[in-house]
Amino acid sequence: MKVYAVIAGEDYAGQDFDSLRLFDCRSAAEAYEKELQQQFGVDYTLIEEREVCMESAIAANASRVNTADGIHTPW
Repeated sequence: MKVYAVIAGEDYAGQDFDSLRLFDCRSAAEAYEKELQQQFGVDYTLIEEREVCMESAIAANASRVNTADGIHTPW
């Protein structure tokens, strides 16, 4: 799945991971970038296109339940 990662940063301090957001739409990512640029203390913003793999830990565990009482086995 392709996403756009948007993050703000300050010179000499680096990126502010509290500002990190992921978007599936480029225009929404650009709108958030503009919003970040208007904030005080933001020296720069970055948008990067990234590939992510979405997996659910619940689904992974559920596939190993093979008994009526819900005992997990390694196979």
